[in-house]
Amino acid sequence: MGKITEDQKAFIVKLYASGETTVQIGQYLQVSPSTVNYWLHRRGVTLRGPRETSTRCKVRHDALDELTPSAAYWIGFLFADGSVSYCGQSGKVGLRVSERDKGHIVKLRTFLGSTHAISAGPAGNYGGYTSKPSVHFTVTSARLAERLLTLGRYEGPIHDTLIRSRDFWRGVMDGDGSLGILASGYAYFGLVGSRRLLEAFLLFLKSNGLGARMTIRPDKTIFQIATAGYIAEKIVVFLYGNATVALDRKAASAAKVTAMREARLSAERARLIQIADWYQGGASLKQVGLRLGVSDVTILHWMEQAGIPRRERHGGRRRIVSS
Repeated sequence: MGKITEDQKAFIVKLYASGETTVQIGQYLQVSPSTVNYWLHRRGVTLRGPRETSTRCKVRHDALDELTPSAAYWIGFLFADGSVSYCGQSGKVGLRVSERDKGHIVKLRTFLGSTHAISAGPAGNYGGYTSKPSVHFTVTSARLAERLLTLGRYEGPIHDTLIRSRDFWRGVMDGDGSLGILASGYAYFGLVGSRRLLEAFLLFLKSNGLGARMTIRPDKTIFQIATAGYIAEKIVVFLYGNATVALDRKAASAAKVTAMREARLSAERARLIQIADWYQGGASLKQVGLRLGVSDVTILHWMEQAGIPRRERHGGRRRIVSS
């Protein structure tokens, strides 16, 4: 590595203040530990002794460096529910969630290799919102904080790899989304966030053939999108199907939506088999429609979608046209 820049010197101080060792910083910046020590000394930083280093809370500072599916998920969750702040040179990443979701924060702490405490918080008013009993978790790491900011946590473009990742968007959904089944029997799906975030999500849906006529609408100080019905089913199944990590209660809701969708599709397949049997047996579209309580136009639409061939007219009747 060449000459250390002023930004890199400042970053060395931030990383050290967040708990990383001189060896870890040197590996990250591709310089020797002695070079790190030199610039810490030049910046007036007092080096930690062996006892202090061994008793500090641990965290895997490089946990978000590689955008693996698991990392993408947790980045999405932190984009939704997390915060990034600095106290002097020390970067912090924290979040507060409902007490019922404490188990999920334990999963995050495990992923980060952290020994930081998960603290309980009473009901109260946080940021203008009335809160039920909650838990909060904060790690000190300039590297994690800087990584989240670089990926687009608050401003600038969201990283392309994240926009294309269903794991990232499932993390965002687990933080700020809602899903389930309405009393009417239809699935619903909703997400709140910044306009910048929601525009990226709609782009993700469109690129995966899940584009819907969802409009970004104002919701207090943020924005929201929502939809219901078959498209909501497809979005939920796409995000949560075979997921390796997800918020337990939302994964359970997604499983119910998936089961409902599978049952509906199974019933539709059985109905199409019956339609084909009746029609090929000589029943007219109108007769088939009367048996199912729908119009002959609907029957024709279903047949065309399923690729069921029409009968060719022959002697006043249609005969099946083989494909």
